[in-house]
Amino acid sequence: MMNFLLLNQSLKRVASVVVTALIATHSLAQAADETPANGILWEVTSATNTAYLFGSFHLAKASFYPLPAAVQNAYQQADTLAVEVDASDPQFSRKLIPLLSYAAPDKLENHLQKATWESMQKLLGASAAQFQSLKPAMVATGLMIGVVAQQGYDPAQGIDLHFIKRAKKDGKQLVELESLEFQARMLGGLSDEDGDAMLSQTLHSLSNGDAVRDTALMVQAWKAGDAEALATILEETANKDAGSRKIMKLLLDDRNPAMADQIVALMSAGKKVMIVVGAGHITGKNSITDLLRQRGLQVRQMKPEIAASTASSAAVSTTAQKK
Repeated sequence: MMNFLLLNQSLKRVASVVVTALIATHSLAQAADETPANGILWEVTSATNTAYLFGSFHLAKASFYPLPAAVQNAYQQADTLAVEVDASDPQFSRKLIPLLSYAAPDKLENHLQKATWESMQKLLGASAAQFQSLKPAMVATGLMIGVVAQQGYDPAQGIDLHFIKRAKKDGKQLVELESLEFQARMLGGLSDEDGDAMLSQTLHSLSNGDAVRDTALMVQAWKAGDAEALATILEETANKDAGSRKIMKLLLDDRNPAMADQIVALMSAGKKVMIVVGAGHITGKNSITDLLRQRGLQVRQMKPEIAASTASSAAVSTTAQKK
């Protein structure tokens, strides 16, 4: 659920290794559901301003587009686009890889429990050795990318990247709620215990099929615009074991307060802002929407049947003000 998931050349190599190894040992389910994507869109209202918050998948499919009219209108009325990070940054690899790699002679195996390393060898075979230079979070991400990519999802089709490119073309202000360095340092700076927990949980979910099933269920809920179902899936995923709870807290709950504060600041400054962040950040307890309510803002989901007329009116109003 992080823009960190954007594939650079190193992650492409990791994903290629993962896909080759997993295809040899598993029959991965292909996502056949190509129904229209409603997505999950929220309207955020203060005493003086209105913003729109949209949940993203950082890897998506061409079939997700075009997005619904309500989402398009929310974008059109905005003068500012706020995202986790600028996923189109050409310096992505240069900034990221050193923070998520070990300097020789250090290696991944030195920082894992024996059982975790053996699980990785069991899953990937001889290919496991190709990951020795990478930190656990980088490996876990590459593993998940490999599985998701094998189902047809592509970072080049990511929802946030789609809007970032549009915003730059349209001359809208682009605001990063975090930074690549922050995300990389957060994951690269995990303790050995937390890094092992993250990788161990990922290996387990790949081995028992949960990674494929959970991804399919989350996408299904997002495409249906079902925020409650998505929140339930995320909660169930977090509650599978202590390691899962710890990692979900790190990846979602711990990051949400700072992003919520920045959204409040943008709205207070009078910005007409559309916020596009990972779908896991915008629904359920301790989510950005939950925190915005706690900060005194009104937040309501724009269901597909009512979203179009409301967002369209906002877009028309903005257009009229510019004339």
